[in-house]
Amino acid sequence: MQRKLIDICIVIALAIPVLFAPSAFAVEGGLGRPISGATIGPYAAVIPPEPGLAVAVGEAYYTGSISGAIPIGNFNLQVGISTNVSFTPISALYIWPTKCKQWNFASTISLPLAYVEAEAEVTLGPITRRVTDRTSGLFDVVFTPIIASYHISATDHFAWSFTVWAPSGKYDPNRLANLSLNNWTFIPGIAYTKIFPKSGIEIDCIWQLKLYTENPETNFENGILSDMEFMAVKRFGEAFGIGVIFSCIDQFSDDSGAAADRFNGFRGHDFGIGPIITYSTKLGKSHLDMNARFIPEFGSVKRIQGNLFQFGASLKF
Repeated sequence: MQRKLIDICIVIALAIPVLFAPSAFAVEGGLGRPISGATIGPYAAVIPPEPGLAVAVGEAYYTGSISGAIPIGNFNLQVGISTNVSFTPISALYIWPTKCKQWNFASTISLPLAYVEAEAEVTLGPITRRVTDRTSGLFDVVFTPIIASYHISATDHFAWSFTVWAPSGKYDPNRLANLSLNNWTFIPGIAYTKIFPKSGIEIDCIWQLKLYTENPETNFENGILSDMEFMAVKRFGEAFGIGVIFSCIDQFSDDSGAAADRFNGFRGHDFGIGPIITYSTKLGKSHLDMNARFIPEFGSVKRIQGNLFQFGASLKF
């Protein structure tokens, strides 16, 4: 039963790192690549041994705001910003064949479609006015060339991954809403999964570092972000599960650049906690996996604080 559950649920876990591309604002805009609780998923550290292709689609909606002065592009925001973001990432994952029983490997790529809306009171030179901006289209492409899963035992699993965001979306430093962060982002990460078969309980943990290059349009370079997420799920049979997610995002180093210096490095952090529901079923020889989560953020300092609703579904052929 345990092996069957892993095979059924793992595809959505592997797709989660590319299912949600946060908003069009970097740490430069108070958010960055991670949003609380958006990355972790069921069986986060497990890749099943059967090679093959999986496709995934997600829908994520995030609404949030931040008060006080904040650096975004060429703007000088004096009273903060509010934003509404909708993402529909379309992802593909391939599990590579291997003869090693303890190691399995996979690769992913995602094309996120996005709608971004932002509203703020901005100062541009001597003029101050209320501005609303919105845009839609293809956001930055994200790919994970390698996810390596090590099976310590039937109930303990460890994984290492390396993800890259490419600045492929449209970016204009004179707009509030953009379809790119206009930087390369490199994300090494580790994950651990512990399964308790008798009780139907699963515990997962993911830790990632976000390493940003400089935005060439604004000469703003975001500091290093730590994104740690925990999840516990109780399953009822092989189909349904319910659990809770806790997230902690912390900036390890100051932002750099002229604008960052004016904001004393703009180093921030926030937390999030909320429920997740999972469902898995078999469609012929394929496996369908779905989950939905709601993660309210709290304790945000120098980061946008908001609420995330995210749904994801994947099909393993």
